[in-house]
Amino acid sequence: MYNAALDRPAYQSSVLMDSYRAYPAHYGNDGSRHTVYRTVTYCAVTEIEINPWWAVDLGHPTAIYGVAVTSSVYTSRKTNITGLAVLDL
Repeated sequence: MYNAALDRPAYQSSVLMDSYRAYPAHYGNDGSRHTVYRTVTYCAVTEIEINPWWAVDLGHPTAIYGVAVTSSVYTSRKTNITGLAVLDL
């Protein structure tokens, strides 16, 4: 399956920064399926907040036939994906 979001500009509501590094939005569409926080590859992570979001700009009109979301494994935070929206802006 073609990944239209791969390495496209990505944004998120906040960026978690800990003593190791920052976890910006572009980790969310870098092609890695690795889901363990703070290991060899990284995940996009927001601060703990109400209604966090992540977005990607596909750059041009694109037919969307499916969306795959992989949640990170983060032991001290519960990952709870509560919605998905595809917007035409």
